[in-house]
Amino acid sequence: MEIPRRSLLEEIQPDLPFSDINIIVVSDVHSFVGGHPHEPDRNADYGDLLSFYERLKAHCDSRNESGDLFLFNNGDILHGTGLAMDGNATNLLPILNAMPWDSLTMGRQEATYSDVLKDMNETLLPKFPGRYITSNVVWADTKEPYGERYQLLRGKHSTVLVVGFLYDTVSSSEIIEVTSIEETIQQDWFKKILNQTDNDNDNDEKYDAIVVMAQMDNDSPIIDIIYEAIRSAVPQEMPIQFITGHSHKRQKTNLMKRDRYVHRIEPGGVFDTIGWVTIPKHERARELPPKSDDLQEAFAQEFLNTSKAVLRARLGLTDEKELLTDKGKAVSDLIYETQERLGLHQVVACPGHDFFRNISIHEENSLWKLWREHVVKHEIFQKGEDRVMLVSKSSMRYDLRGSGRHDAMTLDDVVAIAPYMEKVIYVGDVPDWMVRRMNSSLNTLSHHNIIPDYVLAGDLDEFKTAESYKLYTHEVDVPKIKTKLEKFNFHDFVLTYTGQRDTLYWLNYVRSAFPCKDGDEQEEAFVEPYFYDPSELEDEATDGTLDIRTADDETDDGEEEDSSNNGETWTLPPDGEYKGYVPGHGDTQVVPVSVYENYKSKEEREQEAKASQQAAFAKAKGRSKDLKTQRLERKKTHRRIIKGFALTFAGFLLLIPFGCLVMQILGKNDYYDNYNDDTIGVSGGLYDEEEMKLLKRHRKRGTQPTKAGASLRDDGAPIKTIELV
Repeated sequence: MEIPRRSLLEEIQPDLPFSDINIIVVSDVHSFVGGHPHEPDRNADYGDLLSFYERLKAHCDSRNESGDLFLFNNGDILHGTGLAMDGNATNLLPILNAMPWDSLTMGRQEATYSDVLKDMNETLLPKFPGRYITSNVVWADTKEPYGERYQLLRGKHSTVLVVGFLYDTVSSSEIIEVTSIEETIQQDWFKKILNQTDNDNDNDEKYDAIVVMAQMDNDSPIIDIIYEAIRSAVPQEMPIQFITGHSHKRQKTNLMKRDRYVHRIEPGGVFDTIGWVTIPKHERARELPPKSDDLQEAFAQEFLNTSKAVLRARLGLTDEKELLTDKGKAVSDLIYETQERLGLHQVVACPGHDFFRNISIHEENSLWKLWREHVVKHEIFQKGEDRVMLVSKSSMRYDLRGSGRHDAMTLDDVVAIAPYMEKVIYVGDVPDWMVRRMNSSLNTLSHHNIIPDYVLAGDLDEFKTAESYKLYTHEVDVPKIKTKLEKFNFHDFVLTYTGQRDTLYWLNYVRSAFPCKDGDEQEEAFVEPYFYDPSELEDEATDGTLDIRTADDETDDGEEEDSSNNGETWTLPPDGEYKGYVPGHGDTQVVPVSVYENYKSKEEREQEAKASQQAAFAKAKGRSKDLKTQRLERKKTHRRIIKGFALTFAGFLLLIPFGCLVMQILGKNDYYDNYNDDTIGVSGGLYDEEEMKLLKRHRKRGTQPTKAGASLRDDGAPIKTIELV
């Protein structure tokens, strides 16, 4: 039945911010162009992406105030699914060529393989003339740019200067050279193009904003080097937008070096994210105050989950059938037909439940536990041998997932676990103590992680069971393991290829361990996939090398990053929540659109609520105090109370003699007989009020009060006396 599709000319109500320049961007898709059909939170494919872009493009073109819209691809297209396995992009390139990219750049994966570079040069570059930007990549023989050094991308209302950089420590194919960033930014062409601003008279070369596509982590120090070179050559208000990649994380930085006109964004990886970026033109940016809200609103960066439901909701569409356009449906059909032709839809197993790559290695549904306790023992080791296998945690690239159709697992699901077709290498017979020391040394920085940097499987236990073990590893890990063993003075290396590859031993294992039962998705006669033939994936002598130092979870400059597990996980166990660069749910139930309205996980929302409560409490109290501060202040309070009580008591004691003195002065103290408690005399005070009154009365009468026995005047004459009682 033909699906009715909404006309591009029909009005949509997009729930997105718009500015002068708007960009839809994907990065590090790694051939997941067919999306993740088992997971509703990211089940969109490139056909849905194209439909989303076409509808928004028609909207912008019909409304001048919505600005221009462009579609970007930030590189790293290989390794992830059966569409583009180890060094083979033949089946992927027609799908990429069907997309209307406005600008593309090179990733580390493409730069490694000579055949891929040649195929792209013959098909992809002619399809997008002037739009494949590699500012620091040249042909080794001619020193001419592979693609273009820069692009002046012109829309209806704006022109964008686009440059694209690949980090220069990549181990590339011998047919190209990756020039260092420091050297590139000093070249004449780079300085010349930066000087063409919209204030210049040359209308053909002026631009309104700068976009830097960079296949490097969002926090790479190389970004700062590029930024300094650009900002020193252009006006302070010239907008600069970095689009980064490589780490498969969702990251954005609204400010860099206090420059409010420069922003960075990394839109996830493996097609779990579509980045939405808006940029103001230079003319508008310089009219806005640097610290104004209007300026910040002109720079918008959002992460959209690659979910069909999310894309429809952002367009204001309610019907599932309304999203696809004719061209979008054609791309979706091309993807499906290519997968079908390669046998990638072939059901190979029914595991019953999913196994997750980045949960504790001791959990029952851990992919690593399954690998250690079952896969290796059945597919690698020979009976009667004392053997171990040590591999990097980057060996497994995805979960073991079923499609939800009776828990059926397809061939493409197996490839997703191990897309590199890594050779299994027998290292040699290594003493017990060396294996233990090497395992401990390689995992020094990962003791606190749920997955160690290197995972050990085999007979080695807490107690020694043999003097030595046959040691196996993947070819990608040989350099690191060989270096460690040489430090232990081990020289008996064998280093032979066993004839096994990781993708194939996973395929053989799931087929034998998880057969489909009666009533489930029945496995028909198994058809060997094209990659069973080693010649299909044979390395060329001119290829670069993909060793452990260039894995996607390593830093750009070739040095291993601290294994602190900061956002490194790629998948979650059942009941986990989708967090962009940590995709997956562990179930196949339909996820409502409301879950993604604010694009934050439950954990993130709880943390924000907690932070808000703490901020309110801190504001009410003046400031929050840690335990040590509280104890110190409690002691100070106790001392103040004791001191206050002591001063009060001392003051009271001082008041007693002071009160007696006052009473003495005022004549309030009487003499008492100590024996019969009778008053024996008048007040002994210095001043007696009654006596003074009596003296005044006698003066008026001419008499004088005296003590008993007094009877003479001053001149000796007798006087009338009154005895005082």
